[in-house]
Amino acid sequence: MPDSTPTVPLPASRFVLRNGLSLHHLEWSGNGADPLVMLHGIRLHSHCWSHFSRAYSGRHRILALDARGHGESEWGAPEDYRLHDFNEDLASVMDGSGLREATLIGHSLGGRTAMLYAHLHPERVKRLVLVDIGPSLPDGPQVKDFSRMTETPPPKDFASHEEATEYLAAILHRAPREMIEESVRHGMRETEGGRFTWKYDPALGGPPLPRAGKPEWDLWEVAASIRCPTLLLYGEHSQVVTDEIAERMVREMPDCRAERIPEAGHALFTEQPEAFARSVGKFLADDAGESA
Repeated sequence: MPDSTPTVPLPASRFVLRNGLSLHHLEWSGNGADPLVMLHGIRLHSHCWSHFSRAYSGRHRILALDARGHGESEWGAPEDYRLHDFNEDLASVMDGSGLREATLIGHSLGGRTAMLYAHLHPERVKRLVLVDIGPSLPDGPQVKDFSRMTETPPPKDFASHEEATEYLAAILHRAPREMIEESVRHGMRETEGGRFTWKYDPALGGPPLPRAGKPEWDLWEVAASIRCPTLLLYGEHSQVVTDEIAERMVREMPDCRAERIPEAGHALFTEQPEAFARSVGKFLADDAGESA
């Protein structure tokens, strides 16, 4: 008897060229409109959104971007990893994909890029989902977990994907094993010596700075200007978003709600993928006036 389980189509792999730099994204065309654009955090890649995208590709057109220097996108010059660069890359991909308006879903660096884009192009952002990122970091000692704090040396390389998976599993101990395996499978490249290392450009550092000659954005002012419906999701164990930051965002942003995800840290979409998908799905359905 044939398997009657619906088959989720694989995403198409697409590229957009901006100023000579090839930018890659995955696209699930599905049967839906209401496009979603997914923006990963620093040192990650487009496939980190695949669990969510497989679940929602029947309702939405979904684009999951590889930021410059990540995944299958080309590396930029060391001085070209600025918030302005990521923002303009997003604009180029949306233009190249024929998207006049979309919901932006951004984690960490991707969330900051999405905030700036929503500030500069409010007519093109229908909704905003910020995943464990706010306009600033908590007060006190410098946060060490700005990225996922996993795909960062040491160690610099591994003998196999299995060894890398064990390394990540020891850090992301709350995450389902298959999520870690998928991230490793798509997030590594083989070196000339036959070992495996991460795909991202080693020049990538911490929070992106403004481009020379451009203003340094006050992201609290940026956030206060964003009028589209906004959902902030943050992890119970996050070192990046505190309850105080979440409460301030709800107060100062015109249409923002916040939800803390239990048993999750900065990488909440990997650690609690089902809870993440449910929360985003409910937000999208509530805004559309549908039943979840």
